Parts: sequence; structure tokens; C-alpha cells
Amino acid sequence: MRRHHFALVLALSLFLLVSSALAQAPARVVAVGDIHGDYDALVAILQKAGLIDDKLHWIGKNATLVQTGDFLDRGSKCREVMDLLMMLEAEAPRKGGRVVTLMGNHEAMNLIGDLRYAEASFAEFADSTSEKRRRDAFDSFYAWQKSHSLAAQGPGNATAGPSPEAEAAWMAKHPLGYVEQRDALSPSGRYGRWLRERPAVVKIGSTLFVHGGITPDLASWKIEAIADRVRSEVRAFDDYRQLFQQQKIILKYFDLPEITAAVRAELDLRNADLARKTADAEQHPKDFKPKETFASEKKRIEQLTAFLRYNNWFIVHPAGPLWFRGYANWNGEDGPAQVAKLLEGLGISQIVVGHTTQADGRIAARFDGKIFLIDTGMLSSHYNGGRASALEIVAGKFTAIYPDQSIVLLDPAATKGGVAVPASHKLRELLELPGGGLEEQQPATAQQQAPPPAPATAAAPAAHVWVDVDGKPLPFKSDEELLEFLRTAKVVSMKGAPKGITHPRMAVLEKDGLRVHAMFRSFSEEKQVAQLAGGAREFNFRDDFIFEPAAYELSRMVGMDNVPPATVRSVQGEKGSIQIFVENVMDEGKRLKERIQPPDAIRWNNQLKVMRFFDNLVYNTDRNQGNILIDKDWKVWLIDYSRAFRQNDNLLNKDALVEVDRGIWEKLLALDEQVIKDRMKPFLRRFEVDGLIKRRRKIIEHFRAEIAKRGESEVVRDLK
Repeated sequence: MRRHHFALVLALSLFLLVSSALAQAPARVVAVGDIHGDYDALVAILQKAGLIDDKLHWIGKNATLVQTGDFLDRGSKCREVMDLLMMLEAEAPRKGGRVVTLMGNHEAMNLIGDLRYAEASFAEFADSTSEKRRRDAFDSFYAWQKSHSLAAQGPGNATAGPSPEAEAAWMAKHPLGYVEQRDALSPSGRYGRWLRERPAVVKIGSTLFVHGGITPDLASWKIEAIADRVRSEVRAFDDYRQLFQQQKIILKYFDLPEITAAVRAELDLRNADLARKTADAEQHPKDFKPKETFASEKKRIEQLTAFLRYNNWFIVHPAGPLWFRGYANWNGEDGPAQVAKLLEGLGISQIVVGHTTQADGRIAARFDGKIFLIDTGMLSSHYNGGRASALEIVAGKFTAIYPDQSIVLLDPAATKGGVAVPASHKLRELLELPGGGLEEQQPATAQQQAPPPAPATAAAPAAHVWVDVDGKPLPFKSDEELLEFLRTAKVVSMKGAPKGITHPRMAVLEKDGLRVHAMFRSFSEEKQVAQLAGGAREFNFRDDFIFEPAAYELSRMVGMDNVPPATVRSVQGEKGSIQIFVENVMDEGKRLKERIQPPDAIRWNNQLKVMRFFDNLVYNTDRNQGNILIDKDWKVWLIDYSRAFRQNDNLLNKDALVEVDRGIWEKLLALDEQVIKDRMKPFLRRFEVDGLIKRRRKIIEHFRAEIAKRGESEVVRDLK
């Protein structure tokens, strides 16, 4: 017994040591700035820095590579650059290293359709069927244009009909590969999914990495909040675009100017229509109900107007983290105070940025080595005098790596904190337009920069009606009636389910002439230390059927209705959980494999936000594509909680908590902790209940902090 106890203590000690090491700065960090599609130069500088070999495999051991964004646009090998970064992100951790790729302004521009600098990369995405796809896209555009007479006034919509000249103009603007590039960078595209996961800012050790920079106005923000803000804006833009496609205001392949022009034209039409209806109502008041007059028209106008305020979003605003250029422009008098404010507020020692190309092709160290500007014009065919470079950070020593030499920029040991080599601060002429919008950008305060609320979703379908084995509706009027059936109905048959590592079984239950499918789970396992898939280890591991009814019970307590009813019962002396089977569903894996798009993208995304909230609350470590079920009405059902309810009182993924459903939020706030203990007592152990209660508190603290920063209307939404 003592030997076993000693082994456990030793294992825990080793685990704590490893966790502590990961929390510290890695032994070596290498940062690479703007790439702009220069794949060959990127490969060369990574090899020079000793991170990859001649076969492009990771040899950097435990080093961390940070790429600070702007790997897209201008160059002709953007796809190859993304492929390499994606491969290294997956390979480096297997060899002890790490790769972090940040989002730059050019990545954000591509995601929202601002393609001013993307043309050189279109050919990379072309294939043998590109001509047909382009023809189909043109036909769709012409059909759309005929039904939108005002659309021809907008940018990119200059063609008036299918004349040869008009067709030639459209084809010139949409070269082969354009359609494929837009598909690949869409929310469902391989590169689009990856790009949307890129953080805007990351802190490693005491150094902050960001593409453009953090304005001093945001010095009081948490770094995670800034990253969350950028993610939420990209998601909001995707939601709006999907909504406007569904409303036939825009087409799938519209770029940002076309989207903006079409939305403005639609807004003009809606305003004119509302004005006409309002005048009619004033003349004929008996024909209208005052409380219901024009509610849907006004809601549509609000959506259109809110979208057109995107110029103040972080992802396009010149003061946003992807566009800010202050570090390069500040002078020696005002700059030090601004830098000091940032470092103190953000809790960091240095900031490393790209974005502003250095005229001499050299990494610049500014303000006593507190700011490093690492965009040296890697795409030398575009930037005269540019070159590839990397910034190495080892034990506080900052070294610039070039293809032909390395230069120490800051060595605290040698210079006692001074900059070792002065750097030129002469800036290349700034040719890019600030922001991705069509209007002049005006500075805004942090409070004014909040994105508009995502468009409201369509009403959810009526309450779910459960069906029998033949697909006929069951007569149960409440969950309680269904649960009673699950507990008492006769088990007619039982067979293994086709999926599930815990070997669930499909049961047929029969009672009072009703035959129903249900899932029976009896798996129960505990380990002091468990080796999980991918090599990770978990202490005090527990995989248990009892968590399934616990998750269902908790979901009801917080006002959710997408966890299928489950209860505890014994079958032939074997204790387990029994859960109603959701008939006629597909799982998320099938949807992604077959590229099936939700009919209402906004409602779909809202359901996923609710899922992420609940997974954080119950600390569900086993969410995967196979346990996200989608029924014929596109309602999401969440199953498989056997690896939830860990004693860990931290949140599983706080970054995913951007919005919360209003009804759930109110119930979460009102939920008494003693009620939680009483209702969870049949399912959870004391320390599991304690972990749940602490996570509830942290979720409330998190959303209250978000409300204080962004406003309640931006955080508490009607998601269901």
C-alpha cells in the first residue's frame, strides 16, 4: 500500500513539474514576420533558424515558432505557405516544439472578402473544372443582377447584362481559381476553418506577439479578451453573410465591396418601403395593429444598418490589433510613456509585431528593446530591399537572424538592458488603405469599437416530438412521462451500438403497445492515472454511465432542451443509464464529410454556442463529431457525457465563451448552490459537485467581466 501511495505521489509531482515548465517561457522562441506568399524565402529562413530540415520536417526540438500574420496576399505561393504552417503546427508538438500562427490584417481581409491584394494567389487554387465553376458563378450573378435593378450601381456590379463586354469584364475580375479560393477560405473550407482558429494575439513568457499592435486605449483589456473580440467579429461577419445569402441580398462569391453595395441598396429599398407603409398606416389607421405594425420590416432594417457599421470593428479599424502602426510611428518623446502604459497594463516585458515594413530590411528594436518590429519585406520581389528574417529569443536575449548573418539586438547580460545595435526607424511608404471598408475610417474609442450584434435568428421549431421504432409520434406530453417509460418498460432486445468506445447498447423497450429505441450504457471505469489518446495523461480518471443522466438533469436546471432524457435503471441485474434514442439523425462527422450546409447558419452557430457553454459547465472532455447529433429540423442533440464532471474547477475552454443565451444566463444566476447539491447528489460525488459549483461561479464571473467590457447586449443574446 505504501509503495502504491509513493508511486502516486511521484506521478503527481512529475505532473506538477511538467505543468510548471509549460507555464514558463519556452527555452527558445523564433518569430517570423510578414510572408505574403513567399514560400521559398520562408523555407530558407526556417532552415537558417534550425527549425526545419531540407525535407521540411521539424528539427527545432522544444522551440516555439511564432508567425505574426500576413502570410496571405501579394505573393503567388500563399497556399503552399499555409500548407507548410499547418503541417508544422501538427508536427512540432510531436517532437516537443510548438508553432503558433497569428492572424494578420490580410488574413482577416480574405475572410471578409476584401481581396485587393489577393489576385496573385487565385491561380494556386485553379483546377481542370475551374472554367465551368466560373461560368456557373457568372450565370448566377447575371440572374441575380436581373432581379436587383439597383445592384448594378454598386462596386463590382458594373455589368448591365450578358453582353460580351459585360461578360469579359466580369471574367477579368474573377480569374480562374477565384471561385475555388473563396470556397477554400470559406467557413467550411479547409483553409477557412484553419484561418478562423488563428488567434490575433498571444503571450509567450513575458513577450506579447501581435500582428499590428495594441493601442494604449486597450492597455486595461485582458489579452484573451482582445483575441476573443477578433474571433467574435469574424464569426459575426460570417453570420451576416450567411443571413444575407439566405435572404437573396447577395451571392456566395461576392467580395466585400459587392456585399456592402448590395446591403446598402437593400437598406435603401427597405427604408423606402417602410416609409410608404407608415404613410399608409397614418392614412388608414383602422387597418393596422399599433403593437405589431412593421415589426419585421424594422428588424430587417436594424440588421442591415448594424452590418454596415463594420468599419468600426477591430478586424478593419486602423486602431485594431491587426492594423495599428503606432509602435513604428511614435517619436522618442511621447513613445516611452505610451510603451510603459502598455507593458504595465498588459503585464508584459516586450511586444513583437509585424505589419509595418522596415525600409532597410532589418528588424528594428525600439524604446530600449521593449518593441521589436520584424516585418522586413520578406517578399523581396514586391518590397525593394526586403529580405527574410527571424527574431530569436533565448533567455531574454533577442537576436535577428538573416539569410547571411545573425545580429544581437538586445542582450541584458552584456548591455544591462540596453539595445546592443541601433536600428533604422525609417519607414517604407505606407501604400495600403487602412481597414477593409469602403468609407473613410475614423478613430474610435474602445467602447465605440464594439461590433454590432449578430443578426437575430429565425424562430426555433416547435418542441421535439419523440417517435417510436416506426417513426410514429409518441404520446408523452412531458419528459417525466418519457422518463417513467424508460424506467419501467420491458427490454425486448439489446444489441451493440455501431459507435462508442464505452460499448453502449441499443435497446428496444415495449410497454402499453409502444416500442421505443433507447441507448443503454453500463460502462464504469476509474483509474488513478489514465493514458488518453494522443499521449496525454489524466489523474483521477473516471468514465461512468452515471454522468449521462447527470448531464440531462443539469441541462434542465439551466433551461436547455437539447440533451435527450436519460435516467438510471437496471437491466437483467446490470445497472446503467437508459436514454431515449434520437431517431433519424446524422452526426457532425457525416455533415462535415459530405459538406452539408445548415439551412440557417445563424441558428446553427447559436446552438454550438450553447453547446460550448454546457461543455465548460460540466467539463466535458469527450466532445467530438460523433456525439453531436442533428435531426431533420436541424436541431442539435448532445450526447455522451461519460467523461464529464471532472473535479477540475477551471474552465475547459474559456475562449469559447463569447456569448450566452439570455434564458440560460438568468437560470444560471438564479440557481441556488444547495439546489445543485441536492439534485446532483444521486449522480455525483461530493468533489464532483464542488467542481461543478466552482465552474458555475467562474462562468458567471467570466460573462460579467465580458458584459462590463462589451455591454450586455453584446454578450447576453437570445440564442435558442
